[in-house]
Amino acid sequence: MKRTLLVVAVVASLLVTAVPAVALTSNPDLRTVTETPNLQPGGINEVSFQLLNDPDGPDDDTRAATNVRVKPRDTGRIDVETGELYVPSLPDGDPADLSLRLNVPADLASGTYRIPLDLTYEYDNGAGSATERKVTRHVTVRVESGPRFSVVGTNSTATVDGQGILEVTMRNVGDTAAHDSTLTLSTSSTDISLGASDSSTRFVSEWEQGENRTFAFDAVLGGTAVAGNYSLDAQVDFEKPSGTVGSTPELTVPLEAHPEMTFRVSDLRSTLSIGGSDTLSGTITNTGPMTAHNAVVRFNATSTAQAVGGGYAVGSLAPGESAEFSFRVSVDETADAGPRQFGIRTAFRNANGDKLRSDVVDIRVPVDANDPGFEVQDVESTLRVGEEGTLDGTIVNTREDRVTNAVVTFEDPGPTVTPIEDSVAIGDLGPGEAANFSFDVEVTSSSDAGPRQFDLAVSYRDEDNAARASGDIPTRVGVGAGTAEFDVEPVDGSLSAGSGGEFRVTVTNTREYVVSDLSAKIYTDSPLSTSDDEAFVDELGPGESTTITFQLSADGGATEKTYPVKMDFQYDDEDSDTIISDTYQVPVDVAGSSGGLPVTLILVAVVLLGGAAGGVLYYRRRE
Repeated sequence: MKRTLLVVAVVASLLVTAVPAVALTSNPDLRTVTETPNLQPGGINEVSFQLLNDPDGPDDDTRAATNVRVKPRDTGRIDVETGELYVPSLPDGDPADLSLRLNVPADLASGTYRIPLDLTYEYDNGAGSATERKVTRHVTVRVESGPRFSVVGTNSTATVDGQGILEVTMRNVGDTAAHDSTLTLSTSSTDISLGASDSSTRFVSEWEQGENRTFAFDAVLGGTAVAGNYSLDAQVDFEKPSGTVGSTPELTVPLEAHPEMTFRVSDLRSTLSIGGSDTLSGTITNTGPMTAHNAVVRFNATSTAQAVGGGYAVGSLAPGESAEFSFRVSVDETADAGPRQFGIRTAFRNANGDKLRSDVVDIRVPVDANDPGFEVQDVESTLRVGEEGTLDGTIVNTREDRVTNAVVTFEDPGPTVTPIEDSVAIGDLGPGEAANFSFDVEVTSSSDAGPRQFDLAVSYRDEDNAARASGDIPTRVGVGAGTAEFDVEPVDGSLSAGSGGEFRVTVTNTREYVVSDLSAKIYTDSPLSTSDDEAFVDELGPGESTTITFQLSADGGATEKTYPVKMDFQYDDEDSDTIISDTYQVPVDVAGSSGGLPVTLILVAVVLLGGAAGGVLYYRRRE
């Protein structure tokens, strides 16, 4: 019996050795591999992993998994923001690279977490049909100990088309302190800037576990921004107590953009007139979303209208609060009468002390024709070219109210006329009352005689004690021709041809003041000449005369007639200014020569002698 069994065993062994083994095939078996499982709490983490078809066991072949659907699920406090993933085919040894977006809370405790993945796939079962299978696998992630940060809250005062402060409060919600931390806040919106840039940083040397820190950033919103919420990006770079460095994932910081600060103008009252300086007043109301501190209302100047003085301070205005304002506005003479559009704007500070200003609020204001409110009457003038004179007249108050501290001013008359004093105080004037004024005026010698128009004006205070000024009051004044500084008369104004001698002239000062250092000089032309052309007088009073002497000669061939001798003077006036006078012409009579026979007599003698000679020859020829 034993021999029989041994034979069977040997035969069986030979059969097994002689027949080749049949290959084995396994069904798909999916699993995950995560190379970098570490998470940074406080934001979105992108976690990459591989999905492999790799069953355990000695099988030689593995069927491919097809139509693989991966549906991740949330776990604990980690939210999965990735939807369903799909892999068309997953053969053995060819892994699929996939990733998950995980929203990790900043205060998530350190430790290991498993993200469930619900897998559904199909495979060929080897009998000619497809088999579907559902399994659950996990992606293992890890939160290491260390500092972590969370945005606790924000506060913004920034307004559209304005600026303000964005305060960001953050907390270290990790399980250790942070050293040398840097918070970087940035924006990708063209409507927002952080100061003058699109990013800004703040530094903290020590940030304890559980400690809150508040950071302030300058936030500027452009004119195209809209009221509402914007999102900024933040990141904290830090050093752990162990000395290793780390950084948070990208954090989201909300920024509330407040509506633009606006103001309303109402109850306008105006007395503006062309060429005048009058009052514009009204009410300003804060219609914006926040208090305007240290508000100053300003008149927006144009080419024809400007505020006299600065803005009108109204203090702080809470939303909905109003205040009165008043300007004195000067309207140019070139402006047209009628309704005109001007602008009002308000400069203010926000709660953080930032300087802001509103847009211009358009206002419609009537501008009356020029009515200065005063009239100039009884104008008299002693003005002459090259002299100092007076301009006198009467100013009449044609307004319906009383004016005080009135002053008549002589406006800029041009380069050839200079008022010695350009203002005269006339005091208080009731309606219809008048007061006299007088200006001392100097007219240069380069001016022209004839009628001239000057502009007078009146500055005063009205019944509200507000400083005001009339428009220009055109005043027609006559300027006479200039009078000579000196009266020049020859004492002995005759010479004989071929002779010379003293030429004496009487000079009279026609000015109303003493002239000094008077230097006279004559100028001659042929046939006259001089060997002494200058004379000097120390002083000459008003109306005083003196005789000065020069040497003058006439050529022997001078024709008998009257010749001019030119003369001018240099002198010092009453202000010690040196003046060159006009040129004067003094007549000189030149008579015939006084030596030898007269030319006529010589000619007669020649004729007579010639006749006598002819008679002698005649008689000689007859003989």
